[in-house]
Amino acid sequence: MKLNVRTLLALFGCAALLAAAPVANADPIPYPDPGAPAAFTQLNAVATGEITGYFYSSNAGDTDLIEMVDITTGTTSGLFFNNQTSHPGDVADFGHVNAGDLIAFVLVDQTTGVNYSSDPTVPFMNTDHTNHAYITAFGGPGDPSAGNPGTIPAGTYVGFEDRFNPPSDLDYNDDNFVFTNLVATQTPEPSSIILLGSGLLGMAGLVRRRMGL
Repeated sequence: MKLNVRTLLALFGCAALLAAAPVANADPIPYPDPGAPAAFTQLNAVATGEITGYFYSSNAGDTDLIEMVDITTGTTSGLFFNNQTSHPGDVADFGHVNAGDLIAFVLVDQTTGVNYSSDPTVPFMNTDHTNHAYITAFGGPGDPSAGNPGTIPAGTYVGFEDRFNPPSDLDYNDDNFVFTNLVATQTPEPSSIILLGSGLLGMAGLVRRRMGL
């Protein structure tokens, strides 16, 4: 098939527009009940090894960072996933855990100076008595419920809310990431929480030191 000059120019123009078009980021996994606190979900390591996190998305004015706390051992990770500068698919190594360890993630809001934990039973965290982390399964690339931000693998999705409640909008999309190697479980029974008391007290000490209390 012969192409005249006008057709060739049109084809080149379309190619140039496609090349210049920005790559669309996937929408955050929507919290199904915005305005209402998310159900508390406890996290336990299911295997010994490294916890790997993948930045997913953000929709927030505050500058937020994420750290992981191993409540069982009393250790914390570095700070990762600045929600103003990170890109979907950015990778962070949250550190080593042992199978069975109780894990929590903490959102560090550098704008307000207030921190929030994915485990509201931890002392000195979530002082508004509201759960600040929406946690759900993530099916990996091509997950129809969440779009496809790059090559983020299957794992557990965490969407954080970074404002005190009230007046928080509780839409859980302020600093969002996926991590691997952990399994989400239901809210523990009161007797189970008592058994975890020593680990929670250890984390409370870490939190107090971080907050200068």
